[in-house]
Amino acid sequence: MKGLFKSKPRTPPDIVRQTRDLLVYADRSVSTPDLRESKSQEKLAELSKSLRESKLILYGNSEAEPVAEACAQLTLEFFKGETLRGLITSLPYLSLEGRKDATQVNSRLVASDYLESNIDLMDVLVDGFETHRSGVTLYGTMFRECIRHQIVAKYVLDSQHVKKFFLLRTASQFRHCC
Repeated sequence: MKGLFKSKPRTPPDIVRQTRDLLVYADRSVSTPDLRESKSQEKLAELSKSLRESKLILYGNSEAEPVAEACAQLTLEFFKGETLRGLITSLPYLSLEGRKDATQVNSRLVASDYLESNIDLMDVLVDGFETHRSGVTLYGTMFRECIRHQIVAKYVLDSQHVKKFFLLRTASQFRHCC
């Protein structure tokens, strides 16, 4: 009888689709002040829950190891849409726990092919160092994971960002992020 009312676990594609939908909503809630605050907070809480579920699929927990097939499904679905881009651009509006989960999800999901076709995401991350000082450590975590890919490292070294790093080096926010 106990199992009758237990909810069915969501599949990785379902989790990513919900995350993608909530990221779009989060962006809209920031730009439209007429939305009810309680509804906005509810959606952001759902987003945090989806990110936590994604992290659990990728890393497992103390009771279960990650399942390779579920990790692959989650990754494929994540790259089908603009989920990674939405996650990066919505980072300043997530709760602290949501931000932490997002950076851990990204660090496992970032792929060279995706970054090569979306290299402008590096510009967003670098701008995050200056613009969103409260999340500089989180932007730095994502940046470090991305720069491990040769195509990304070349892009950053050939861009104007290198000059910014020397300027930011004297500022305290850069020392904390990288």
